[in-house]
Amino acid sequence: MVRLNCRHCGYVWDYQGVGEYYATCPRCRYKVRIPQTGLREVKGGMKRSVIPMKEEQPVRLFGIAGLVNKVVEEYQYKGDMLIQILLKLQRGLGWLPMEALMEVSKQLNIPLGRVYRVATFYKAFSLAPRGRNLIRVCTGTSCMVRGAQMILDRLTSLLGIGPGETAPDLKFTLETVNCLGCCALGPVITINDTYYGNLTPASVTKIIEKIKGGGLE
Repeated sequence: MVRLNCRHCGYVWDYQGVGEYYATCPRCRYKVRIPQTGLREVKGGMKRSVIPMKEEQPVRLFGIAGLVNKVVEEYQYKGDMLIQILLKLQRGLGWLPMEALMEVSKQLNIPLGRVYRVATFYKAFSLAPRGRNLIRVCTGTSCMVRGAQMILDRLTSLLGIGPGETAPDLKFTLETVNCLGCCALGPVITINDTYYGNLTPASVTKIIEKIKGGGLE
């Protein structure tokens, strides 16, 4: 048995495996070199001296792996914080590429299937690039009877994209939601974090024209 310290995530544990040179960190799944000190037995009862290894330097991660590592470190590698971790990653990246989901799975030591199920279950997450302006149209009953379909049709015409689509220039993404929680103001849309209520086709046209002109972004 030997005590190992992961230079990547800082985890310390007593290793009792059979690996001779490397062990896998139970928390972040990165390889940790097993210190080679003292004498080791070999076949036939012979022994050989092994030169002590130099202390390893912390592993530096780059790209997606580095971005994911900063976030999971902030949440102390806790698997029950998966939703919060994915939300923070999406705020930074704008969406959740598969490479990021794979890194989250590896660094939290949880199945990729679980990460993927969470990322696809909640509508707040996107597995495809989103536009700089995320437009959500409420299609709940209250908004629909007040003209939400006309608002959606006008947005589709103005933006040249349908619900669930993103403009080629990544300026707009159009989505529909079941409720935005302000039925008395219907028809309602949100653009990023701003609510617009009591809309008409004419008023939503003015809003989109202002964004295209750089007035609201």
